[in-house]
Amino acid sequence: MKKLLSIVIPVYKVEEYIRKCIESLIVPDKEQFELLDIVVVNDGTPDNSAVIAKEYEAKYPTVIRVLDQENRGHGGAWNHGTELAVGKYLFYLDSDDWFDTSEFAKLIDFLGQCDTDMVMLDKTNWHAYANKQEIIIRHDMEHGKVYDANTYDWAGYGDGANVTYAHNTVYRTTMMQKYMPLFCEKVMYDDVSLMIIPITVAESFVYAPLNVYHYLIGRSGQSFDPAVRAKHSDNVTKVIAFVLDWMEKFRLVAPEGTTRRAWVDNLFYGYGAYHLLEISKLPYGYVKQHLQDWYSYYTTKYPDSIETIYVKMYKFLPLPLYYAYMKSIFFKERVLRFVKRKIFEK
Repeated sequence: MKKLLSIVIPVYKVEEYIRKCIESLIVPDKEQFELLDIVVVNDGTPDNSAVIAKEYEAKYPTVIRVLDQENRGHGGAWNHGTELAVGKYLFYLDSDDWFDTSEFAKLIDFLGQCDTDMVMLDKTNWHAYANKQEIIIRHDMEHGKVYDANTYDWAGYGDGANVTYAHNTVYRTTMMQKYMPLFCEKVMYDDVSLMIIPITVAESFVYAPLNVYHYLIGRSGQSFDPAVRAKHSDNVTKVIAFVLDWMEKFRLVAPEGTTRRAWVDNLFYGYGAYHLLEISKLPYGYVKQHLQDWYSYYTTKYPDSIETIYVKMYKFLPLPLYYAYMKSIFFKERVLRFVKRKIFEK
């Protein structure tokens, strides 16, 4: 039987979560379940996570397989799993997250009738400390409509660069495999690639209002934690440099004169400059050297970037004033996202 959907799951120190993750993929219909290719990538975990995963591999050998590798980090696990995925479509799932099994079964049915390069979904954020869920719906897309990626209004989409993110997007496997490697390895925040790369290479997509992915926010040590982000800020810089290098090779895949190409070019010339804003979110003590290092690297390698507003301001403003201004931009973005979400909740 040909596999319809591969789910790639990196595993490292998640023995507390991995059972719930895998169990959420076991749909009741056996024929549906056999359409799955569940690829668990053991990234050299020192705990019992891989042992638990192999219990499921033994129980469901035609559906679940565990790949062992020396530690390459989250991105390395995703690269490895992507290379060996055999399903028509590909979905990434972190091992401390889980799927809504009922919604997942509906997705399998939907994919059986689908032939676009991407399928856009909704998702749920679970805030661990507040025990509160937040449902994220794509309000700007029409259910079942097949969109042409070359004419879609990428710049006008409400969630900006997050439109093709891992938690609520399914990708055509062969499309992703063609442009490997997709992820920076042995760093955190490697998933930034999925905010940009799929837009560059996809020709079409469709929206299905299915709330499949449940994303856990607030686990201790999670990359989302501001303290962790500050400690590993150099990881973000490495990831951005990786993505820009990838785009330098492949951004011309998006046809010239299309809205897709315009948005890809916008991301290419703006994302590195926007990283100055990302660095400015960190505590002031971290900022000075990080900003200077990135500014020097980015403007040297991509001299056209000097024309972007964040780069110009860094060049001419004293650091305290620049830092304060960037903080105000960050605060404005948060307020706008909050207001928009509240409007849609009504």
